[in-house]
Amino acid sequence: MNRKCMAFFVSLWLGVAVWAQTGAGNIQGTVKDVTGAVIPHAKVLLTHAQTGRQSETTTNEVGFYLFPSVLIGSYRLRVQAAGMKDWEGELLLQTGQTAVVDPVLTVGATATEITVAGDVTPLVTTTSSTLGSVLERTRIEQLPLNGRFFQTLVQVTTPGIEGAASSPRVYGLRATAMEFLQDGAVLTNRDTGELSGRPPGLDTIEEFRVETNNSSARMNRPATTIINTRSGSNQLHGALFETHRNNAFGVARRREDFYQKPPHLVRNEFGASAGGPIYLPKLYNGRNRTFFFFAYEAYRNLSATTTSTTMPTMAMRQGDFSGLIDSAGRRITLYDPWTTDSRTWQRQPFPNNTIPLSRQSPLAKYLYSVTPPPTHPDVNPLVAANYYGPAVSNRLDHTETTRIDHRLSDRDHLFLRYTHGNRWAKNRSGESGSPTLLDEAANVTFRPIQDDSGVLSWTHTFSPTFFGEMIATGSNEDMFIYVGTDHINHADRLGLPNPFRETGFPNLTGTGFGMVYSYADNKRRNITRIYSLDENLTKIRGRHEIQSGGRFRHERLHVLPDQQQVQGSHDFSSYATALYDPASGSTYAAVPRTGHDSANLFLGVIGYYSAQFVRKWYHLRAREYALYFQDNFKVNPRLTLNLGVRWEFYPAIRERNNLLTGFDPKTRSIINGVTLERMYQLGVTTPEITANFTNIGVKFITPHEAGLPETLIYSNPHDFGPRVGLAYKLTSGGRPLVLRGGYAVYGFPIPLRTFNARMRSNAPTNARFTMNFNSSAQSPDGLPNYFLRHAPTIIAGVNSRDVLDPSKPGGVSRGSFRTSYFNPRQPTTRAHEWNLTLEREIMHNTVVKAAYVGTHGSRLEQFYTYNEAPNSYIWFVTTGLPLPTGEYSGVARRGFDQICYGDIEEYRKTGWSNYSGFHVEMERRYSRGYGFQIFYVLSNAFRAGGAGWSEDFVRELNVFLPGAVPTGMRERNRFLNYRRDTEIPKHRLRWNWIVDLPFGRGQKLLSNAGGWLDRLAGGWQIAGFGTVRSNYWSLPTGNWGELGKVEIYGKKYPIEDCRSGVCYQGYLWYNGYIPAHQINSYDSKGRPNGVMGIPENYKPAHQPLIPWPKNPDPKDPMYQWYGTNTVWITLKNGTVQRTSLDTNLHPWRNQFVPGPRSWGLDASLFKNTRITERVTLRFNADFFNVLNMPGLNQPDSSSGIVSLRYSANTPRQLQLTLRLTW
Repeated sequence: MNRKCMAFFVSLWLGVAVWAQTGAGNIQGTVKDVTGAVIPHAKVLLTHAQTGRQSETTTNEVGFYLFPSVLIGSYRLRVQAAGMKDWEGELLLQTGQTAVVDPVLTVGATATEITVAGDVTPLVTTTSSTLGSVLERTRIEQLPLNGRFFQTLVQVTTPGIEGAASSPRVYGLRATAMEFLQDGAVLTNRDTGELSGRPPGLDTIEEFRVETNNSSARMNRPATTIINTRSGSNQLHGALFETHRNNAFGVARRREDFYQKPPHLVRNEFGASAGGPIYLPKLYNGRNRTFFFFAYEAYRNLSATTTSTTMPTMAMRQGDFSGLIDSAGRRITLYDPWTTDSRTWQRQPFPNNTIPLSRQSPLAKYLYSVTPPPTHPDVNPLVAANYYGPAVSNRLDHTETTRIDHRLSDRDHLFLRYTHGNRWAKNRSGESGSPTLLDEAANVTFRPIQDDSGVLSWTHTFSPTFFGEMIATGSNEDMFIYVGTDHINHADRLGLPNPFRETGFPNLTGTGFGMVYSYADNKRRNITRIYSLDENLTKIRGRHEIQSGGRFRHERLHVLPDQQQVQGSHDFSSYATALYDPASGSTYAAVPRTGHDSANLFLGVIGYYSAQFVRKWYHLRAREYALYFQDNFKVNPRLTLNLGVRWEFYPAIRERNNLLTGFDPKTRSIINGVTLERMYQLGVTTPEITANFTNIGVKFITPHEAGLPETLIYSNPHDFGPRVGLAYKLTSGGRPLVLRGGYAVYGFPIPLRTFNARMRSNAPTNARFTMNFNSSAQSPDGLPNYFLRHAPTIIAGVNSRDVLDPSKPGGVSRGSFRTSYFNPRQPTTRAHEWNLTLEREIMHNTVVKAAYVGTHGSRLEQFYTYNEAPNSYIWFVTTGLPLPTGEYSGVARRGFDQICYGDIEEYRKTGWSNYSGFHVEMERRYSRGYGFQIFYVLSNAFRAGGAGWSEDFVRELNVFLPGAVPTGMRERNRFLNYRRDTEIPKHRLRWNWIVDLPFGRGQKLLSNAGGWLDRLAGGWQIAGFGTVRSNYWSLPTGNWGELGKVEIYGKKYPIEDCRSGVCYQGYLWYNGYIPAHQINSYDSKGRPNGVMGIPENYKPAHQPLIPWPKNPDPKDPMYQWYGTNTVWITLKNGTVQRTSLDTNLHPWRNQFVPGPRSWGLDASLFKNTRITERVTLRFNADFFNVLNMPGLNQPDSSSGIVSLRYSANTPRQLQLTLRLTW
């Protein structure tokens, strides 16, 4: 099958030129006389104004003519027929546009008479059901853009697009449903599915077109952004520009920027471009034939934003933990682990909650030395953030583009283009807002990226009714992510275990506060190489425009998968400073409000040591074959039908060395693509690692033994996508009302990161070696929480270096590792799209459009997990047994395997999404001094799946109470996961505009000005963007007490939250849970210490099972359980077990409520000054968030409070630009 496909494509390439998605346009129409009769054999001439390129054709027997795949820009169209006056008109062709111009010829008395029609540019689409939009050069240059990146313009000028600019979502479809093309070359990182890291600069782009619904069979994705690179013309044109921002002027502060001036910001964007005919004196004059274009653009951004977190106070860093007081005002008591009674497991508290400084561990001493001090020492870090500081965000990049256009003959046109780009970024990356360490060892990420792409396109006209174009493209992206001082072996320097001798800083978590020391972004690298050959043939036959062709695409992806925690990951949650509670039963838990992880860090007592062995490179290979047929049938002057079908074949992804892993549930065995001996040779595992797995019962088999192909999944050779559409003129005349509609089916691939990031975690190419003193499987006495009952024997940085030893059995415990595999049947992800659109030009250059749009995503990715252990509550209620202990404790509660495996998840294509919406749009093309676009989108989006491994797991019955969820897989999936898609707002309004101010020569004011007065007063313009969107927030699911009515207050009740010791303003957005003793409360000195301003009629919509009373009594036996969801369950053996209620099915799960709306407004002021006839200097001042509106964040789902301590919007920034053009 594959060889036949390859032979077919090669034969086409060698035999004929063909056509692909270069961004060129079509000009077509029907020539008639004044009676409406068609005129066959009329001569039609087309001249491109910028290059002088001429094309000629004749109308066929039904008067139809076509100029396919012509450069965009301004054209002059001339029609000649015997006995008729010549007809002449001008039009502007946009990217990807099919411009329909129907000349009407009149009888001429002489051959020199001409009918001049003027501007005949069509604004309304009359031949296609595709929904799309084009952004022309004027708006690209002049709209205020927060960063010179075209993807931002795509997002703010195209209806139906939401989500991140680098991975947009179109009408509710999965993010990767859109593909970016530059002259036909792919600008997508195949690993992540995102836009290339350094896309082409704005000066490179002439126009771009975004197709969002019902594209023709020629297009291979549900949505496509088609970038058309600028080309040279017969005159030499060029530009120089510099854009600058600086926190020294025009930059406001966010609410959380407590310092006197805004955070550091120095940003420069600069570049140059030039294009014209290639001219070599006395050797070659390329006028009307050969043209060049070159552009260079650079971006330099050295900036910071404010981050916040909680961290230990300076007193705590000296051993004084007397400030450990929770949000309810209760003290947390620390106990000395070295006073533990070996019989009763009881301990003595540290006097005054102070640990002697002599007990400080060397690890704690180092961490404190590189951790910034709190900026708000009066704030209790157990209640609110006590650190605010600048988080670095630096980026340096550049891009260069060269394009050559050459007219070989009147029938042949050739162009080639090469683009290169580099990007380097440095960003704070610590979890929970943790700042970068003072020595930059952790909590900072570096990301260098290199991009290259090239295109070769050849267009050929065989006859007036037969055309073709070929395009061959190649693109490459090399993206590397690493953290901090990645080249240093920090674990050895700190005396921590590092069994695999890896460099980089180990993860140190469980510190008791938000401040952690993490390798937040895993070291990884991917090199994406995509090569494609696209071909198209166009044949005109009567009223049929028949398009056919195909594609071959080859992808090579070299991936260094996430090197997650290879240098170690250690957690201070050890219970070393807590007090054992004899009433805790088989959970062996601590007395509430005893012990704290920050004290464990001080002492250097780590509860969980671990390090992972992770395989290195994948070398993946992917291919795509496609054939298509499209018939655009002009049934009559009013009706055009679009009928097409596309066949696509995505062979299963291969790995160069067959180093793939999977799982066979029938034999409960891990599948390896090659033998273990071969894996040892390639360095993806070791005999010691394999032995650790086989010792606990893991089995390894080959794909052949499992009855699977080497790729572990089957290919899908029978994917067909029909495309059906129509365009019908409901009215006649020069401005007809057009009805358009259609339905189409598309296939598209899922990012390969979903493939490799999960599979790399399988044994034996991944192994996590642990020493978990909190797990009964590894605890020295076989019971959980060892350091709660025993004095620590290992101090981090003192004698912890050899805690982990992969050569010894037991390093991998039962149930400690995840197995992730692919269902062998992986159908291609599909998108179904439809629309019904009304469109009309209501006045000169102004179009109104109204559309109903729908999409259905099918075969979206999900994970079916079937070996989870139920939580403690489910276990106690369903079995009546205590929690298992000992070696098998990690597997004894699991549903599928109770011998060795941990979570087992199967990657399936069982998810789906649904979207229906309306959008209305009015757009005026810039003319007579102004232009604008405004559109409103009403959306209703739901989904289950399509988010990778971050959510949407289909869980097995054993993790729920009996009868709580449907037994059928699809019904259970819908019950658990189908919900509103909150990334898609229900309401979205956007607008942009550009207006010439009426000053200077030819304007209403100072119209007679000349000389310097005209240069000073004339040439002023204003432009801007605006947007309003609705938001959702989710109802809380953490409390299991009585549920009441949710009441949305909005801004009705201003409050002050004084629980941290400092009062912060906000609003009680809804009646969330606020403990009764903290409502309008004061301390003994009369100072507010609760939430002030709560109305008298307040009644919480949710609350814990044991809520706080108004006047809590510390002598109440239930005092220590206030504010919790604690329950007591009698087990079969008669013991009473304490645990927290959690059925995994909260009544408010998947419930979303409208929240504060977001809106923004950017504006620009321009001044164009003509220096000479051909040279113009433009100055513009851009104001982002021009009104400096901080906005409102969404409410805290638990308390219902919207805090005014933080801004939702970026503060106002001023950007200045000078641009010289000639």
